[in-house]
Amino acid sequence: MAVILADLKMTIESNSYIDAMHAVLTRKRWFSFPKPMLAGMTASAFRFTVSRRLTAESPVAYNWIAENFLAADFIGVAAWSGAGFYFDATFPLYKRDAIAQIKGAIDGGIGAILWNNRFVIAAGYDDEREALWISNGEADELVLLPYVDFGRNASPYWYYQVFENRIALDHLEICRESLMQAVHKWETHDPMLPEADYACGRSAYDAILAALHSGDYDRSGISAVIRSYAAAKRDISRYFAALETYWPELRTAVEHYKSLEAAFDEAERLAGSADQQLIPLFAAARQSEEMAIATIKTFMRETIDIRRHDIALR
Repeated sequence: MAVILADLKMTIESNSYIDAMHAVLTRKRWFSFPKPMLAGMTASAFRFTVSRRLTAESPVAYNWIAENFLAADFIGVAAWSGAGFYFDATFPLYKRDAIAQIKGAIDGGIGAILWNNRFVIAAGYDDEREALWISNGEADELVLLPYVDFGRNASPYWYYQVFENRIALDHLEICRESLMQAVHKWETHDPMLPEADYACGRSAYDAILAALHSGDYDRSGISAVIRSYAAAKRDISRYFAALETYWPELRTAVEHYKSLEAAFDEAERLAGSADQQLIPLFAAARQSEEMAIATIKTFMRETIDIRRHDIALR
């Protein structure tokens, strides 16, 4: 049996999980806004984590099951995920179940997200060829991923996510919650990551500047890190331009995020060729983002005060 959702394809713009999520949800008509809105409403764009050596995996150094579950949950979408290591003895059992769930999602006209050295979409399957059809955002056409190769990535991790259903939530309340999450991610270290090796939020800027000053960083990784976060900052800037139409009080944050976007765009242009020129850019970016968060905290001060003991609470 073979099933292909021919119109389910992703494009690489947010350079993250959001590229895959947006393609799946918009095809199902479970989300109707542009991609920067999804990046902001799910709070995914506000995640800012770097390894202290600025290695290329920094943007995906987070708990995929927990964080991608929350990304869906914030916008009212029920999701199911599986993940693990392909060298585990039980991996063949998990792989069989994962492929069955992915095929079920495709049969339901939804598709699925999986990790194949980046987040990609499973848009079809062919049992005769014993393979999934995936859209990776790089090739125009779907490409085959043999069942036998599922989960066998450059890193030892396998992961997939399927979306099951959706309930309608108040749009403005979703956006307000995203502001709380922006503050939380700026001020809080990801508990999954050792602080000796990683820095998050505000502290990520300190780690970047320290690495650039010392020269102790991954020369091949820094460009990938900056490219990924430049896309995230562009999404945030566009997201806040939309939020200003709801809440003019956020206008100052909009201006700061525009400055942040410009700093990262210039950093992306210079990365790998003039790294020392990145130092003043990241110092300016840190200041812009700090001031944007201060504006958000003023706007959300009552809710932040209520939730001050744990701003991450829903």
